[in-house]
Amino acid sequence: MIRSAAVAGQFYPAQARELRADVEGYIEDAPLPTVAAGVLCRGLIVPHAGYTYSGPVAGQGYACLADLDKSVHTTVVILAPSHHVWFKGAALPEADVFRTPLGDTSVSKASRLLAGSPSVFMSSQAHAMEHAVEVQLPFLQVALKDFSIIPLMLGDVDTETLAQEILALHLPHMFVVASSDLSHYDPYDVAVEHDRVTIGHILGGEGGKLTGDDACGFVPIRTILAIARVCGWKAQLLDYRNSGDTAGDKSAVVGYTSIGFWEDRHEHE
Repeated sequence: MIRSAAVAGQFYPAQARELRADVEGYIEDAPLPTVAAGVLCRGLIVPHAGYTYSGPVAGQGYACLADLDKSVHTTVVILAPSHHVWFKGAALPEADVFRTPLGDTSVSKASRLLAGSPSVFMSSQAHAMEHAVEVQLPFLQVALKDFSIIPLMLGDVDTETLAQEILALHLPHMFVVASSDLSHYDPYDVAVEHDRVTIGHILGGEGGKLTGDDACGFVPIRTILAIARVCGWKAQLLDYRNSGDTAGDKSAVVGYTSIGFWEDRHEHE
């Protein structure tokens, strides 16, 4: 079953050539972060708005994938909030392929194993109109060669339990993406201060202090923070901007951040 693109032509260009050029531009324009030798990027928090608004911030995050080993198959766990359907637990799609203008991306066979976990169920409805997973796919399709996805829509779920269920898959080359914007429709200066506090909580691993007023994807953020805590990943701020910076109107803005999570490979040798 194919999950066709729902927001192509709305959140991002519907034409493949234009879409690829835009995404490549966002990634190539992003300066690489300064990180210590021997560390590997294992996860990201990135925004999910229309590319005109949040594309440059997302590109800053996805530029970090340049250091991943492209010769191995990567399983990307995408954690996204549900904007259209309320439910308990975490929803996997019944589809086995997600389609964008850049081509098809397979849903990992490991998703079937995860579907047997207490927190997780299958639902086409939860994924049908949702953009929070879909807008990440063109960035992944440009940044990675050989990958599949475990796309999880998160409702009311215990994030510590879900993190353990994901880690129990023991995926050999796992990358985690938490899809979230920050504050919504505050005036510019209010948003900057609000988001500064939110980012501080994230960098401090204080997911429990976040609510839906701080980030629409606060549940995905709590989940990646739980995974990072178990795995020993360290968070680093890559970019913060809001729609007032990228699109101009500063009267009511939406905040965007890219935060990377790094694993020190020397600690595992």
